[in-house]
Amino acid sequence: MIKTKDFHFLIMVVVVVGLLTVLYLTGRPRYLSRTQPHLAAASDAECFTCHDDGKVFPMAKEHPLRKKNCRQCHRFERPKG
Repeated sequence: MIKTKDFHFLIMVVVVVGLLTVLYLTGRPRYLSRTQPHLAAASDAECFTCHDDGKVFPMAKEHPLRKKNCRQCHRFERPKG
């Protein structure tokens, strides 16, 4: 007979795995193009020279993690070929 505590644990495991699966399947790749400014940028401060409020390519207001670790989500696209 399964204990109530074990049953709750199993439910939580299923919920967490399900949530992670949904996030994995609905996430979209966020690639940086291999342009010279992206290749040369060595820090987040350099990213914000173009991608800050009032700049050439501003971020959307609802952009998550504003002003924090750009390369946590954004990576270089794979070279074609």
